[in-house]
Order: sequence, then structure tokens, then C-alpha cells
Amino acid sequence: MPTAKLSHPSACFSLTLLAWVISGVLSQAHAEGYELQQANRSGIKTEAWSCKQCQSKSGHSGDVSATLAYNDGEDSRFGNRTGTDNDGFVGAVGADMVYKTQSGYQTQLIADKLGFDAGSAKLTTGRPGNYQINLGYRGLANYNHNQLKSPYTSSQDKMLLPDNWITGGTTQSMPMLQSSLVGQDLSIQRDRFMIGGYYAGKISPEGDNNSHYKASLNYQHEDRSGAKKTSANILTNSVMLAQPIDDSTDEIDARVYFNGTGWQAGINSQVSQYKNDHQAMQWQSAYTPTFGAAYLGQNAVDPDSKAYRVAAEASGGANGQNVLMHAGFSRMTQDDTFIPATINGPSPVLPADTLDGQVDIIEMILKYSGRITQDLSVQASYNYQDRDNKTAKLDFPQIITDSINQGSAQNSLYDKRTKKLELKGKYRFTSAAYAEAGYSRNENDYTELDRQSVDESGVFAKLSYRYSPAWSAWLKGEALERDGSEYDPVTTTQSQSNPWLRKSYLADRKRQKVTLHTDYQTDIGLSLGASLHSVDDDFHHTQVGLTQVSYLGYDVSAQYALSDDLHFSAFVNQDWRDSDQAGSNHFSTPDWYSTAEEKSTLIGAGFSYQNLFDNHLDIGLDYSYSDGQSDTEVVYGITSPYGDFYARKHNINAYAKYKFADSMSLRVDWLFEKYQDANWQNQGTNWDTLPNVLSFGDMSHDYNAHYLGLTLSYQM
Repeated sequence: MPTAKLSHPSACFSLTLLAWVISGVLSQAHAEGYELQQANRSGIKTEAWSCKQCQSKSGHSGDVSATLAYNDGEDSRFGNRTGTDNDGFVGAVGADMVYKTQSGYQTQLIADKLGFDAGSAKLTTGRPGNYQINLGYRGLANYNHNQLKSPYTSSQDKMLLPDNWITGGTTQSMPMLQSSLVGQDLSIQRDRFMIGGYYAGKISPEGDNNSHYKASLNYQHEDRSGAKKTSANILTNSVMLAQPIDDSTDEIDARVYFNGTGWQAGINSQVSQYKNDHQAMQWQSAYTPTFGAAYLGQNAVDPDSKAYRVAAEASGGANGQNVLMHAGFSRMTQDDTFIPATINGPSPVLPADTLDGQVDIIEMILKYSGRITQDLSVQASYNYQDRDNKTAKLDFPQIITDSINQGSAQNSLYDKRTKKLELKGKYRFTSAAYAEAGYSRNENDYTELDRQSVDESGVFAKLSYRYSPAWSAWLKGEALERDGSEYDPVTTTQSQSNPWLRKSYLADRKRQKVTLHTDYQTDIGLSLGASLHSVDDDFHHTQVGLTQVSYLGYDVSAQYALSDDLHFSAFVNQDWRDSDQAGSNHFSTPDWYSTAEEKSTLIGAGFSYQNLFDNHLDIGLDYSYSDGQSDTEVVYGITSPYGDFYARKHNINAYAKYKFADSMSLRVDWLFEKYQDANWQNQGTNWDTLPNVLSFGDMSHDYNAHYLGLTLSYQM
């Protein structure tokens, strides 16, 4: 378990965030009337009050750092931990610097791992609490695979085979397959740029000093690049492809809020626009056409779209009673030009040039919380949301795998209306014991699904007791039941559902959940925590589909401060999930059954030791182990177990920081990761294992990776 060190630049960043949180709390208290001006100061003599050392600090302070590291990026998945998948030497810079003036003006620069794919930087300037301008950048990366191979290469909107490619009826009969394989990188990089700010002040400088306003405007632009796994097929022959990703999203957020003693009100709005640089994905078929000349296929990609949202809310309260009201309206539109229904032969005429899609959402929230007596408090909330798809219904041609015209079908319009009610009450019996209880009901109305309405209601109860100042525990139980209208499988889909099948998210279900938690804290630096949780789902009216799911798990954690400088920590977590499913191969009652047993384990321990060698050296070590596995068996006359499906990981994070002087230090970080997984679906396969599937082969990971970094920091 990583342990923060106050002398590290990231700890300065954490302290800065903590300061912002404290500032926000104090600002809220100021808005609600907890001001010194309102206190009775007539009897206080302030003439003797003075503070010789409470002068406002000005000038610059903070630290800067430079990192040089060696990263073992042979398997790019390790980059999800280090922030970069570059193999070899990499560099980054960091900073946490503040410049202040006597008048209250402040400029702050925070940078973390800037130079890595997952680096960030933020510059803020202004007078905190009055006005502020923000500039920011953040990189986000997700690495999946970089050791896969395929004969396809990407060129603009096309996935191309080599010029000398010779097609084959099966993957085994493609003579150029082995010699044409090139590396495929499945990863997604996000580059996010932000600019914005706020301005705050009093509503009436000469009037009520407790009335304030705050207006903010923020803009964000995000570019996304990389590739993701996808598949494409013509008739019964398919290929796996690394589909290129090149798109962007722009978002604007504007807010105006007013507050005074015991009240707050405001409006907020958001506008977003998504643009895809790709119009479609065409791909060359590696197979000899079954008939005709279908050498090319085409897949649709995510279309350009827009959305906006406007909402207003108000809250207020007095004497322990508080009310919140919220109302919002959202609209999502999509009018990207349609691509042809097929590129193999004449394309049927489309009913329109664009979808002209539109979905409107109305939302309303009402919340109340109040203290009825000194010991009794209640909460109530009501949420309403109506999703209305206003897209026109049209007759679209149905082209199967870019080859066969099977007539026309109308697009389905999925609407949903949700009404959710929650009631809670809390009663304190003594200073050491209290009880909570509540009721909830969630009503959902659908269109064009197998059920027109699904309702879920439930109750919960919680009992908390503090045995002593050091030891406390609580027990919570919950029961939920879901039912709804008659189950009537839709007939508008091309492949109709088995009338006995019950889809798990619509099926009747009874759920029981129990959680037991306890904490133990002492004044000698030892703290312990443990919890046990159990969930049982019974799909009691399902004959075909998911019939039962049960969860059982526990977690234990401990922290011990042997001294002010030496700290230890450890934790363990385990969960088990068992599920039963029934199926039918004859479009009727069940004739096969399956069970899945899943288990996850997470174990970790670590220590930190500060101020060694006359306060010059800090060291720390953290280790964690995780293991997730699933075993599935299918019974269809005989029992057939599935193959391996697991993921295991060992992590070590060790560091040492040596302070040469008050203003300069050197930190050494060593990260180690041992990771292995397996999936029976592709374990041991190759590109031509299946005659009609040109795949990436075995997509499992098995690596040992290291990261060694040196960070030089200078305190300004």
C-alpha cells in the first residue's frame, strides 16, 4: 500500500488540495452565517492583541524536480502503472511553486510527471476567493497490447493488406500470412487541455454582507488517439483488426451561483461536441470471395454528435431543516451523414441522408433532511427522469455482413422513465448507539423492451454501537425485490428471444445483503479495520437465463505507527462469486446448465521509515499481490469445464530519498511488476488456428517488468 511522504513533491500537491478543501469548507461556513462579524464582541478588549510573527508571507516558494528513469516497456501493459510505455530511458519534470504578493494575489504552478504519457500540469493565477484563471493539461493513457501481430496496416480510413497478398479460402491456405505479420499496438492516449476561471463577490457591497455570487466558465478540449480491438466479417469469414482512433471532444461549462445566510441558488449549463476524424473503416478481405467479388468490407464508426444541458437548483434551510430542489434539461443530437448500406454491389436507397437523431432528457430532484428531535433525524428524496427519443422511425435496408440484402426494418426508439423515492431515518439511543432504517422504491417504464415496466422496492436497517472510545462496529441488512409487467419478448428484432428466456436486468429478482464492519483504534498508534459482506440474488421466476448469484467477501486492514518516523501497514481482501445459469439449445425449456465460480484475492503490506542518518534519509517499501480467477462448467449430458481464466500480479514499490541539504534531495524509485493472465477463449491459439477467423492469436500477458527512476528536487 503506497504511503505518502510529506517531503515528496506529490505530497505538497496533496497538501495544496487539502488547503483548497479547508478553504471551501470555511467559505461555506461564511456563506451560512458563521462569521466573526456576527459575534457579540462588545465585552472583548482587543487592544492587547498582537502577533509579531503573523505577517502575511509574500514572494515565491515551492519545489521543482527532474526525473530520469529507465523503464522496461517491452510489454506496454506495464505502462498503466508507470505512466509511460516507452522502453528505455525516459524523462519528466515536476513542480509545486507558489508566488504571493502582500495584496493577496497568488500564482501557482503544479506539474506531475510532465513528459510521461500520464503527465499533468496546472497553472492558476488570481486572488483566491475573488477571481482566478486556470490553465491545465492532463495526459491519460490506457495500454492493452503491443505484442500482437496481424497482416493489416492502417492508412487513413482503410485497413490494408500487403500489395502482394494472395487470398485463401481458409487462414491455413493464405501463403503470405506468416511473412506479412506486423506488430499491432492496442492503446489509447488522451490529451486534455483546460482553460477557465471564476469571479466571486458580494451581491450588494453596501447591503447584506452575507449575500455573495460566483460565476465560472471552463472550456476543455480532449484529443484521443490510438487503436482498439474490433472485428469484421463477410458472410462466415471474419478478421480481427486494430481499429484506429482519432477523435476529439470539446466541452464548455458555465455556472452562476448566489448564496446568503442559509440559502444557495444558481444555474449551470454544459455544451459538448464530439468529432471523429474517421468517416468509416474499410478493410480488405484476406479470403477468397465465397461468391461475387466481395474483396472489401466496410464498418461504421462512431458518428459526430452534440449535446447540451441546462439545470437550475436551489437549497436552503434553518433550524436543522434543509431542502434541495433541482431541475434540468438535456438534449443529444446526431446528424452525421450516412455511409452507403453496402460497398459490394449497388447500395439500396437509404430513407434519409442523415439520422437526424434527437434524445431529450428531463430530470427533477427534490431532497429534504431535517432533525425532528434531538435524537431523531430524517431524510427524503424523490428523483424523476424522463428519456424521450424523438428520432423519426424509418425503414432501413438490412445488409448482412456487407453482402446480403434481407429487406428492411425500422429503427427502435428506446424510451425510459424513472421515478425513485428514498426515505431514511436515524435515531440515537445513547451517545454510543444509534439505528438507521430506510425504504426505497424505483419505478422504470420502458418502450420496445421485453417488459414495459420494472419496479424495485426495498428496505434496510443499520445498527451502530461504540463499545469504547477505541472500538466501534455496525451491522447493516438490506432486502430488495424486483418485479414488473408481463414478460413479452419483442418481435421487431431479426433474431427473436426464446419466450422462456428472462434477461437478467429485467427479470424478477430477490436480493438480500448483509454487511458487518468494525474498527479498533488505540492511542499507541495501532488501528484495525475489518468487514464481512454477503449478497444473495435469486431470480426466482427465471427458467432460462441467470437463475442465482451469491457473493461473499471480507477485508481486513491494519496500520501501526511504532514511532513518529516508523510506520507499518497491511491489508487483505477476498471475494467469492458463484452464479448459476440455465440455457436451451432448442428454443424451449432448459436443456443445459452452467455454474461459474469466481474468486479474487488482494494482499498487501508496507512500511516507511523517515529521518534516518540525522534526518537525511527516508525509505519505504510496499508490496501487493492480486489474484483473480474464474472456473466455469457446462452440463449438457456430460460435464464440460472451461479452460484457464485468471490474472495474477505481484507489485513492489521501493524508494529512498536522501536530503543533501535543506533545499536539495535525491529520490530513487524502484517499481517491479510480475503479471500473468490467461483466457481460455484464445489461449494457445495462433493467427490461423481457426480456418475462418484471422485472429491476433493468443492475447495473454506474461512478463516481469522494472522501472528505476532518479528524481532530483530543489526546494525554493
